[in-house]
Amino acid sequence: MLDNYDAVKEKALRLLEFRSHSEFELKEKLNHFGAKSEDIEKTFEFLHEYHLTDDRIYASRLANDLSHIKKFGKHRIKAELARRGIGRDIISDVLEEIETDEGEQLLPLMEKKLSGDFDRKNRDRAFRYFAARGYSFDDIKRAFDEISSEAYDD
Repeated sequence: MLDNYDAVKEKALRLLEFRSHSEFELKEKLNHFGAKSEDIEKTFEFLHEYHLTDDRIYASRLANDLSHIKKFGKHRIKAELARRGIGRDIISDVLEEIETDEGEQLLPLMEKKLSGDFDRKNRDRAFRYFAARGYSFDDIKRAFDEISSEAYDD
């Protein structure tokens, strides 16, 4: 139970020590630990004063990680940011900053996933897999068509 401002501030700093959090996530966690709303607000004033939390920076870093490390498409990145409580205006700005061509990113991933097996079951599985990872149907179809045409040209 976090019963005073100092305890709430200390808990927030400990949570931020392990990983970055959106303001929404951090408020939810502090509420979960029983912090009072006035202590949470005072804590966020402190965090803002020392630039320890900033949703725009958090969203930008997370979007880049999801795009370049996890290889997610923009639809999935948008959903992940929204799930973490990031506002729509920040999400749209961050998605514009991502410099990844999803079609180019998808091509080697699709080749690896299919491994030369173009039967219907494997193709459908790959389509579902990449749709769940946030790629558009058009990009998935274009990558599949390119890979399958190369395979049949050989």
